Amino acid sequence: MNEDLHLLVGFSEGSASNIVAQMIGPALGKALDQTVRIERIPGENGALCAERVARAAPDGRTLAIAIQANIIGSLLHAKQRYDPLVDFAPVALFAKSPLVLAVSNTLGVASVADLIALARSRPGQLTYAASALGGAPHLAGVLFNLMADIRLRLCVYAETNALYADLVEGRIAATFNNIMSALPLARAGKLRILAVTAVERSPKAPDVCTIDEAALPGYEIMNSIGLVAPAATPAAIIARINAAVAQAVSTPEVRLSLLASGMEPVVASPGVFAAHLRAEMERWSKFINANRAAFD
Repeated sequence: MNEDLHLLVGFSEGSASNIVAQMIGPALGKALDQTVRIERIPGENGALCAERVARAAPDGRTLAIAIQANIIGSLLHAKQRYDPLVDFAPVALFAKSPLVLAVSNTLGVASVADLIALARSRPGQLTYAASALGGAPHLAGVLFNLMADIRLRLCVYAETNALYADLVEGRIAATFNNIMSALPLARAGKLRILAVTAVERSPKAPDVCTIDEAALPGYEIMNSIGLVAPAATPAAIIARINAAVAQAVSTPEVRLSLLASGMEPVVASPGVFAAHLRAEMERWSKFINANRAAFD
């Protein structure tokens, strides 16, 4: 097969989705003997991209990067525009990544405990930013608020780069965001990373503590990144692309790029990825329903 493959990304240039698409695209194209064209379709919390892939021909030529926002975000819409467990065929889970809790240097805090204390002294005044409702950064903030018994206010940005610009200038206080975009800014002295959201420290930033160890035992959230296709895509095509993803992720260039960015390379079968998506939907559906007021 030599027709172009369209790899759709539902979020902005600095997003985790776009970063990993650029990493895996060329190697995936080589494994499939196809040209992979990466197409960003940002907007409406990733729904525009999700709807595009759901309606595409099920011929293996249209795939999309899938993250938490594509799955969990549908739970936060009054009217669901797509069903993440029905309208897509899971192809492969290929990376997992912790988020980081990053704050503006202008905030004057040096630890998670400092941030919590400041937020308690200024209830409802501090803001945290995310690029999508229902995405891992949004869920991380809600979980942080509940466990710390504070109220950071959510600001949603359409563009990740604009989010960081405002964080650097102090127009927002904090963000829970992907490690690959935040770490270079922190190392350049433009913002401060207080902690990672995994239960173990990141090998990419071993000096950065976890939120679990710093202040909130049991705190954990990871971002899972995979590929989905239209629901009616034949199993043989799904299996072929899954094998190509495994080949691409095993190449030294892709594997080292993922690791260098703080991500954990993984390759899960379509069945394992489907089970992971169902488990995430069940986990976060219960969480959202139990804490609906925290999402208002």
